[in-house]
Amino acid sequence: MDPEKQKIESETRTHDNSYSKISSSSPKKSQTQLLIFIFYASLAIALLILFLPRQNVNGCPVPAFLFASHPSMFHALVFSVMLSFAAASSGLLIGINSQRQHATIQKCYFVISVVSLASALSILACASFLEIFKLVCSGIKL
Repeated sequence: MDPEKQKIESETRTHDNSYSKISSSSPKKSQTQLLIFIFYASLAIALLILFLPRQNVNGCPVPAFLFASHPSMFHALVFSVMLSFAAASSGLLIGINSQRQHATIQKCYFVISVVSLASALSILACASFLEIFKLVCSGIKL
């Protein structure tokens, strides 16, 4: 085989390997950044829930303006925020070790945190929609 061809092929292989190393580390970094965002977002939602004015509905303290008529939605929101916070923090703690044997566990925590934060935001959107709908319908005389 021609030495020039061998040199070109070896350079191509080296370049391809370096590209695959870069592309394989990029999703890991973006996954970690998303876990950090989910961690802070769930922490912010939890602190917001803590400082909202409350009203007792059936013996349970519930935020007065969004969840007064739907206390079970508030409980689902709190559960999903707690789950997203716990999964994000666990995923970040496992990611510190960055061993290959823990990669699947970290991915599971990542998926759990994403799904639970999405469900928390959808619960919040649903409660807002119901409250807006109730306000619009109360203003209309039938």
